[in-house]
Amino acid sequence: MFVIAVVALRNLAVTPRQSSYHLGDRIQCSAEGNSAPSYQWTDLVSGNIVQGAVLVISEDMVDGSYVFQCTASNYFNTATHNEATTLNFTVISPGSTDSKQNFIYICKYY
Repeated sequence: MFVIAVVALRNLAVTPRQSSYHLGDRIQCSAEGNSAPSYQWTDLVSGNIVQGAVLVISEDMVDGSYVFQCTASNYFNTATHNEATTLNFTVISPGSTDSKQNFIYICKYY
């Protein structure tokens, strides 16, 4: 019998990864590792820290621009392993539209 163990962190991902979000959106940080990773979001401008894998876009973030870093950490064989990724984004006001999502095409035939 063979056992394959993932010791270091790998496949760190942020989903959905986009340039703008809306109030209530949830941004998930995930990675693989043995032991299971813990997660932390850090606002690289203010230094505020949010514990956990999910960053929820709150009302106080509306109309702002942000740079957050998600750090995944795990502990194996007396050592801590960390991986991080950075996400730059803006938060759009309720009722506003993202220019990429709402186009109206008017076609005229002559």
